[in-house]
Amino acid sequence: MASASMETASDETIRPKSDASPEAGGAGIWAYAAPVMGSYFFYIPMWSILPGIYATYFGLTLTSVAGVLLSIRLFDGVSDLTVGYLSDRHRAAGGSRKPWVIVGGIGAIVACYFLFTPPAPTTTTYYLICSLAYFLAFAVSEIPHLTWGSELTLNYQVRARVYGARNVLSKVGISAFYALPLLPIFSSAAYTPDVLRVAVLVGAVVTVPGLMWALFGAPAGVPIQAVREDSVRLLLQSIVHNKPLLLYFAAVSCGALCYGMWFGLVYIYLDSYLRMGEQVAIIFLLATVASILTTPLWLKLIQRTSKATTWAVGVALFGCQLLGTLWIAPGDPWWMALLVVFLANLCFTANDVAAVSSMGDIVDYGKLKFGVDRGATYFAILNLLFKVSLGIGGGLALGIAGEFGFRTEDAIHSASAIWGLQLGFIVLPACCALVCLLLVLRTPIDRQRHRTIQRRLESRLLRSGA
Repeated sequence: MASASMETASDETIRPKSDASPEAGGAGIWAYAAPVMGSYFFYIPMWSILPGIYATYFGLTLTSVAGVLLSIRLFDGVSDLTVGYLSDRHRAAGGSRKPWVIVGGIGAIVACYFLFTPPAPTTTTYYLICSLAYFLAFAVSEIPHLTWGSELTLNYQVRARVYGARNVLSKVGISAFYALPLLPIFSSAAYTPDVLRVAVLVGAVVTVPGLMWALFGAPAGVPIQAVREDSVRLLLQSIVHNKPLLLYFAAVSCGALCYGMWFGLVYIYLDSYLRMGEQVAIIFLLATVASILTTPLWLKLIQRTSKATTWAVGVALFGCQLLGTLWIAPGDPWWMALLVVFLANLCFTANDVAAVSSMGDIVDYGKLKFGVDRGATYFAILNLLFKVSLGIGGGLALGIAGEFGFRTEDAIHSASAIWGLQLGFIVLPACCALVCLLLVLRTPIDRQRHRTIQRRLESRLLRSGA
């Protein structure tokens, strides 16, 4: 790195005027974050609600639905990386991330209209094609948007604020979808095709203003000009020889694996084992809303310590809530389940603020070391690894519970079945969380090292006249 005198310099040194800095106020940061409220309103039901709706109301078999979900995972592997690479090329040529976000957001609305209001009879092919269209649109918007956030500022703490705002508005969108069946216009609190038809309109009303606010109110950010000619060889080098990036990917993959196990069985654990089915919706809603309110606390912890420490605290809390779940038995008050689900959501908030903004710091390191901006490519790989690990974790947990004989329709579960459920939902995720914690604590880019990276990149910006 650089000398100690460089590392102790102020974070506020030589910031470009177009930067989303504290001097510019928070309006630009919130304008940047605005599109995720609509995108995550639509995204959350894709994995948790829509498969069940298509199986229950539209006549598709569980095998057909599972085949569609597997096809989506395979499609993601191609689409995410392609979008990331093309977005970086467009940015290097002087383009903006904004058109990608706008086009992807509008495309998601169109795809969701067809997904949420299918014709009768509905076929597996229809579900597959509309799903692929949606996830392509989501990738076109999500990956450039994540990368855009890292370009708004080089400042260590301000970048955490940027992704903190993004986390808050994404959780607001998720909460809005969770609350939709509770509106008095519906006869029950269950998710039905009627709810989905209304969700299309609500989602469009939420998405379009957010996209417009981002288009006209958010700064485009300052790209770091390439100092080396791009090539496939340099692309591979910037990934394989980037040690902080590889360590980060390992930590994220391990964390996503344990989160996937939790997500795969949390509804079954609450509904079929603890017999709290009537309270599941309100538990999820309250836990999500409460976790939003803790975002300033995570930002304060980053300011006092570091992103790695904050991320590690979140992972440790996730492990603690897993162990706490062992003390909850059928017949216990539902607030006990609410408490552990809330602690899990605290972890997810820490991840969305500290871990995601840490990727921005690693993107800066890559720009400095390799001389080319790989921001969208790095975020695309991150997105892919997270989704694949999440899917593997969920499938593994469900398979373990089933292998030990746990069945959701049983009124009384055997000791073996309960052990299998807890093995997939508590024991193995706790082991993965421990490994994730050890990896997070080895994060090499701390505040001081990033300060040196920041100063060097700012000097490059000044030399290029940005």
